[in-house]
Amino acid sequence: MSKNLNELINKRLLSIDELLKYHPSLNKNDYTDLIYATFLHQKQNWGMFSDGWNGFLASEYKRFQFDWFEIKTQFNPTRFVSSSAKVDDESIKKRKCFLCLENLPAEQKGILFESKKNSGDRLIFLCNPAPIFNEHFTISNVLHLPQEIFSKIKVMLELADLCNEEYTIFYNGPRCGASAPDHFHFQACPANELITEKDFLNHPEKFKVLKETKNSVIKCITSEEYLRNVLILSSDDESEIEKNFKLIYELLQKINSIDYEPLMNLFALKRNNHYYLIIFPREKHRPACYFAEGEANMLISPGLVDMCGLLVTPLQKDFERIDEKAIGQVYSEVTLSNEKFSHLIEELKQTF
Repeated sequence: MSKNLNELINKRLLSIDELLKYHPSLNKNDYTDLIYATFLHQKQNWGMFSDGWNGFLASEYKRFQFDWFEIKTQFNPTRFVSSSAKVDDESIKKRKCFLCLENLPAEQKGILFESKKNSGDRLIFLCNPAPIFNEHFTISNVLHLPQEIFSKIKVMLELADLCNEEYTIFYNGPRCGASAPDHFHFQACPANELITEKDFLNHPEKFKVLKETKNSVIKCITSEEYLRNVLILSSDDESEIEKNFKLIYELLQKINSIDYEPLMNLFALKRNNHYYLIIFPREKHRPACYFAEGEANMLISPGLVDMCGLLVTPLQKDFERIDEKAIGQVYSEVTLSNEKFSHLIEELKQTF
């Protein structure tokens, strides 16, 4: 099996020589340069990605101002398959996993990441064939493992360190945004593309400090102020982030009376030698409008990007109809309820 797996991996990897053809100034010792070179290569050599990327370039946008922050909508028809994906257990069992190495399109290739923090974890950076951003990557495990973040958070922070200043790493939970909940993966986009990333870096005063120690800070903002309930962990020590995340994870399990992964979307970054992990705890995956009949129906299926303030609408009718009221309604349904978030905040205060 190990030999077969290594053969499958090697078939998917781009060599330095291949990457140099598309990025002649490539610094092979800079991983972010390798990521960018992968994007340049795939744009020229994988037709499905090239089509998806051109579809992204044709996307339309609307902006909605809410007090001090902005929400954008993106009309991007290439996202229809992802937004409408059936993620129930029965549907998952019936289809081939599209992230398993043996099922990837022949032209889809990438670069390998081998974790030093979680021995044995190997992931491949692949271009997302239905991009929301100019550069949009899926970082999938070489093994078919379930989408579970608890034991992988240190890998997420390791990737944030590796992509320092250039890219942001994000994660969709198996029940709130991951279209492949059966196969572990992260995603990545260029730094400063996520709206919430810009919001908390540019307006730190808007986020309330819950707890501050010598080398870590936990902040929050509520849906009354931001339409979404959000937690921000920061530290110059990734082990502090990991510790605080696992505490919040277990508190969310307690508050929701569950023993599996709480609904959440995350993104991680490293800027100026400081780590950040942003947590969007969720109440549910899809809003009522997703399931509504007739005029009330809108194909909106929020993942991390949507929770950050870029609502992706694959259908033109929804893009044209959505307004401030609908945006507020969607977020109020899918963000963790105010009652539970208040409970979480109180539990956190008592823990320290």
